Amino acid sequence: MKGVFRWLTLAAALTVGGVLLAGCQAPGGEELSYLGASEITNLRVRLPQSERITPSGKVVSYELVARKAQWEVTRGVVADAVTYNGTVPGPVLRVTEGDTLKVVLKNELDQDTSIHWHGVHVPSAMDGVPGVTQQPVRPGETFTYEFVASHAGTFIYHPHTKSVAQIDNGLYGALIIDPRESPDPRFDREFIMVLGAWQIGRGADMQPQGGMAMAMDYNYFTINGRAYPAIEPWTVKKGDKVRVRIINISNLAHPMHLHGHDFKVVAKDGETIPSERQQVVNTVTVNAGETYDIVFIANNLGNWVFHCHELHHTENNGVEPGGLIQLIRYEGAPPLPTGQAPAAPTPMPQRMPGMGH
Repeated sequence: MKGVFRWLTLAAALTVGGVLLAGCQAPGGEELSYLGASEITNLRVRLPQSERITPSGKVVSYELVARKAQWEVTRGVVADAVTYNGTVPGPVLRVTEGDTLKVVLKNELDQDTSIHWHGVHVPSAMDGVPGVTQQPVRPGETFTYEFVASHAGTFIYHPHTKSVAQIDNGLYGALIIDPRESPDPRFDREFIMVLGAWQIGRGADMQPQGGMAMAMDYNYFTINGRAYPAIEPWTVKKGDKVRVRIINISNLAHPMHLHGHDFKVVAKDGETIPSERQQVVNTVTVNAGETYDIVFIANNLGNWVFHCHELHHTENNGVEPGGLIQLIRYEGAPPLPTGQAPAAPTPMPQRMPGMGH
């Protein structure tokens, strides 16, 4: 069954209405403003447009090879994936504002493909939409994308050709454009989490209705291509200022909830939220195609989780715990109760075609 990626028009202007804010001090004396509620849904604040940056003259080059690969989503669960360079997600592409990003795409698939730079302001010819901005990149062909990275932020890259068959099987990655000026305040740790959903091992008897996949068709949910407990834990130390870049390439909304801490929402869809409008909460709902940057202070020693609060998204094929659970471990924290993360549930067949994000 085929999932459908619902393309969103990502707004540059957002508002938070009817919420009373109160100032308080975070550990370390940082001034914070709190929402009256513990969850942000459809955060809307008016965002300024980033100023365009003068090109630096520096060229940062990457090569991406679109090819099929076997991908282990969690222990014993292997999907037939479509990948960039053999991994899900593909490599993190990272440049600084003003740099020219040059990406050579080689198509080793048996179908056409392209790359779209989701949320990035690029020349039309570089937008990656076959039939509109370019011809598709045919099997065996190479295409070069080149543009100035003109505004900082967290973005996604993915094909805009055969989108269901390719994105739904792992063909996507993160693009990070760092600000030309050093970030202030600095961050001690940074993590990127790309949220996905897969349909694995479900037969042809489960047909989509009206051409659209039902949300419950997805039975594995992943962070950076892995489902808990196969997700690599994050390690922090007490006092760290931690930045997390959340990217949702899936077809579903994910209310992401952090245990034991609050966090500040500092950016959305590649645009920095003005400091006076940055809210501090413990849950943020990340809709399909959205990105959020959040910051938290590691001020509560222990072992914690950052997880989706759509609780069936924390299962592996209906068995909990699994899916979208990110373990966060402090240096010096006590060992986990069992000495390790819980074992994965026994999967269905050992090898199965995957469809999902």
